[in-house]
Amino acid sequence: MVPFVLTAFLSSILVLAAKNPKRGLAFADNNSARDLVHANQSNSAITWQYDWAASPSSTLASSGIQYVPMQWGTNGIQNLANSVKGAKAFNEPDLASQSNLGPRTAAQLWKQSIQPLKSSGIKLVSPAVTSAPSGIPWLQEFISACGGCSVDAIAVHWYGSGSQWFIEYLNKVHAAFPSRPIWVTEFADTSTDVNTVANFLKQSTAFMDSQSWVERYAWFAYMVSLPSLFSPSVVTDQPTARGWLKPLQYADTTY
Repeated sequence: MVPFVLTAFLSSILVLAAKNPKRGLAFADNNSARDLVHANQSNSAITWQYDWAASPSSTLASSGIQYVPMQWGTNGIQNLANSVKGAKAFNEPDLASQSNLGPRTAAQLWKQSIQPLKSSGIKLVSPAVTSAPSGIPWLQEFISACGGCSVDAIAVHWYGSGSQWFIEYLNKVHAAFPSRPIWVTEFADTSTDVNTVANFLKQSTAFMDSQSWVERYAWFAYMVSLPSLFSPSVVTDQPTARGWLKPLQYADTTY
């Protein structure tokens, strides 16, 4: 649920050889602080995080992981340049229950409040659309309406079941915007089977790591304090070498 992902990162991180520069976390600021412990241990591949806000919660601020701010919708957008060095903006504008903006309206707001940030050297990433049929056309109309705007990368979300469908979707996005790198700022397999989710995670991250045009990605949701986003069957509260939740293996460089 991301959007214009304007990014010039607010904090720096020591990237060790084990770190994966693409791999990040979509982490709600009301999640338990213990959920982040595994993400920042010695074998962690995680190098960045965001929480749909323009500034980090105390949990994220003290995590030691690079924070990427975000302007979720239109509220306060006029103050964006004064409040952050970089951010993401407009969450799933093609979805009525999210930021719900037409592409032309979004283009106008971009020109007014987002494009000026480019002069400060900030990377500007498109509104993050859903994988619904409306998503890619929305982005195409947005870019057309925002003629002359700097759109340095394309942000998308995907939820479904099966890595083959996820990979097919990413290839469609790449075909539609071949000159721009892609940020997958939310993705997950919605299966209720633990092994299915774990296999999806392994296959999807391997694909994204192998593609130069996938610049960053963030699993949603990285948490154990919430009973489960999609199904109770994917959650256990038994600590293991790789975390409490199967998708927490996402953080481990050995996975």
